[in-house]
Amino acid sequence: VNAIKIEKDKKEETLAVQGIFVEIGLIPNSDFAVGLSKTERGEIKVNSKNETNIAGIFAAGDVTDIFEKQIIIAAGEGAKATLSVFRYLSSRK
Repeated sequence: VNAIKIEKDKKEETLAVQGIFVEIGLIPNSDFAVGLSKTERGEIKVNSKNETNIAGIFAAGDVTDIFEKQIIIAAGEGAKATLSVFRYLSSRK
């Protein structure tokens, strides 16, 4: 990649670049999470253990209110949530 074309207000501009970052979206897809506390942006609120406001419901990744939205962080949050779910289920025996 050596350039991108930007079209805005019916004007086209070519911008020289050395690379690009592709981003899927900034709005979390959390409509399915009825009853969970969310931020104004629609992110599911979680604590440090990835617990939501409803006992036994956990969330992880970019749909949550974690500070950074990066794939490596989302993957780590998923692993952390899995451990939290394991601990939660183990404590219910």
